[in-house]
Amino acid sequence: MAKKNIKLVHTSDTHLGGDWHSQLSRDAFKTIVQSVSQVEADALLIVGDVFDHARIEDELLKFFLGQIASINQPVVILPGNHDIYDSNSLYLRTPFLKAPPNFNILKAFDGEVISFPDLCLDIWGRAMLVHTPEFKPLEGMRHSGNDHWLIALAHGHFHFDDDKDIRSAPIYPHEVEHAVCDYLALGHWDRHVDVSQGDVRAVYSGAPLGAVQTNDTVAFTLVELDPFNGVLTQQVTTPILSE
Repeated sequence: MAKKNIKLVHTSDTHLGGDWHSQLSRDAFKTIVQSVSQVEADALLIVGDVFDHARIEDELLKFFLGQIASINQPVVILPGNHDIYDSNSLYLRTPFLKAPPNFNILKAFDGEVISFPDLCLDIWGRAMLVHTPEFKPLEGMRHSGNDHWLIALAHGHFHFDDDKDIRSAPIYPHEVEHAVCDYLALGHWDRHVDVSQGDVRAVYSGAPLGAVQTNDTVAFTLVELDPFNGVLTQQVTTPILSE
């Protein structure tokens, strides 16, 4: 089956359950989820730090899953350093035993692909076991060898040429340039940044509320995969919804 024209909503670092402006974070998350249908997107990608820590109350986990269940489009989660996927992961707790069918999580430490044949879409990601400089978010990425779009999710720190320190979960320019994906959806930074290299489109969506939180709007990255024009991205800002 040939590639289709599809649209994705890309967000990250929603930090549900944080001590600062917790209700605002819930409202921002609800706004992002509801925007998926409003912009006629085919899927929602959340690239790490969905939750702020592992001490989240079950009530908030149920809120999260309820929001996911409120839309029909598939939702793909990549755990980050705040919601790391280890033996104590909050994603292993009881509420997730009743996760809606459109909820998908990338949890293999050496990388895995979740495929959506109806969309001609494959999504690759490598779950984070430890947040250290030794963890390489893009290591092991391979193309499936089919005609699907390949989207990679990675939660980590992009190293610019003038960076002096070695950060945890590093992502280097040459790794992006030689990645085999059609689009690299990044998380870990609270601001929107395009770090594309060569022919590979790579973007940090930024946190929904931005580097400086606002009570009025949220932002996300809208990704259009066009078989004729390639990968197009734009940052979309929309009024925040109250719960």
